[in-house]
Amino acid sequence: MRTTPAALRLALALGLALAALATAAGAQTPPNPLGQPLLDANGILREDAYIHIPLRPDDTRYGRIQGDRLKAWLMEVDAISLADRDRGNLFWGRNVGTQGHVETQDWVERYFRQYGLQDVHRQSFDLSPQWQARSWDIDFASGGRSFTLESARPPEDMESTPPAGLDYELVWVGLGSDADYLGRDVRGKAVLVQDIPLPGDIRHTLAIEGAVQRAYAKGAAAVGIVYGISDNLAMWQDTGDGPGFNVGYEDGMRLRELLGQGERVTVHIRLEAEQVDGLTAASVWGTLPGQTEEEILVIAHMDGFFQAASDNASGLAAMVGLLDYFAQIPASERRRTIKFLGSVGHHGGPGTTWLHDNRESALANTVFAINLEHVAVTRTKYWGPRLRMMNAVSPMRWWVYASPAALEIVLDAFNRFNVDVTADMEPGASGEMGRIARDVPSMQVITSPEIKHTEQDTPEWVPAVGLEQITRAYARIIDGLNRLDRQQIQPAPSVP
Repeated sequence: MRTTPAALRLALALGLALAALATAAGAQTPPNPLGQPLLDANGILREDAYIHIPLRPDDTRYGRIQGDRLKAWLMEVDAISLADRDRGNLFWGRNVGTQGHVETQDWVERYFRQYGLQDVHRQSFDLSPQWQARSWDIDFASGGRSFTLESARPPEDMESTPPAGLDYELVWVGLGSDADYLGRDVRGKAVLVQDIPLPGDIRHTLAIEGAVQRAYAKGAAAVGIVYGISDNLAMWQDTGDGPGFNVGYEDGMRLRELLGQGERVTVHIRLEAEQVDGLTAASVWGTLPGQTEEEILVIAHMDGFFQAASDNASGLAAMVGLLDYFAQIPASERRRTIKFLGSVGHHGGPGTTWLHDNRESALANTVFAINLEHVAVTRTKYWGPRLRMMNAVSPMRWWVYASPAALEIVLDAFNRFNVDVTADMEPGASGEMGRIARDVPSMQVITSPEIKHTEQDTPEWVPAVGLEQITRAYARIIDGLNRLDRQQIQPAPSVP
């Protein structure tokens, strides 16, 4: 049968019309026949898909530092958090004052002793009262029906509600600026504020806008926080001195859509919580002796919210990696003593504050301090409402306080092991390094991804190759610094 041009045009028009109808009906684009070659069966980026830079011939000794071993140590720390969750702890993880933190102290001490460190001991601290949630419910209602949201969580440090709970009508106020309140009566209601994490930084628009404080000043009785601009990350941000709740982006947009349709939306919050006094937590110390009393101090904080894979199982894994590497070097070849500190942390614990307060004695022999804190995370890219993983390690913020000669050693190590950092160095250090950053020569690399402090800070976000390259870099940095005298590492006197 012959097909005429007119028939072909008609068939093409029909095909296009059917395709348009299918698209309008929500038909999805057929999958690529090649599938998703970079993802495993669970849809997670494969470890062997990451960019991996081969070792240079003069760096073969650092080949002993292997990413798969580092990731295995991270998974051991992760298991501690999951066990804490499975015990029924609602605000779970490795938080100070909990069994999860005690088990992390045990884990650090076990490795310190396994590798033959000397003077292994714990330094106990009394803690300020620690918040613990006993039970909670957050339910929503609209159009005569009630529903729950998967990401809904109470705020950290919120006081208990009455046994029957609290009920509020919701009002959307965008970013919570003064402009967002124009024409809106929020008195006695719960405002819903969107909090956008800023790239590479723990500060959010919520803090920059002063949105929580403004909400109460405008008469709001409670604050609901919508976290992020993608996915549905579960966050436990505090809401100041008042009650409230947190939801992820997807759940927050569901609430916003209902409000945008003119629906009346209410929230019911019930929380039983307390501030527990009389708790203690400990830092763990261990010493790998060298030929002199001069010391390199290596710090990694032990506490963390939820699985806390990047913050800070990654730092703990890197610390054990450095311990494993340097313990295999004969003592006669280790110029300086290396002190390892599993710090009690800064999420409620004193962290390095004690070191700063006692710096004249505690840091008297410290030539250089290194902070290992969220040292490796997968690079991401926002694409519509999704936070997509890339097959590369995220660039990090960085801090070096030392001489130009020491800086040259650091930058050379970064280049050799593919450690990406921002073009501009931070004006100050953060986290555990923040208090002692200028007490002694010091350095850190650190990244604060969108998943930080959420229940989604899980091991798939911490690539083995990222752990490997930063641990190798730190090992080479320590080796390089050991070729310099103490005075050659000191920063130049500051100019007023």
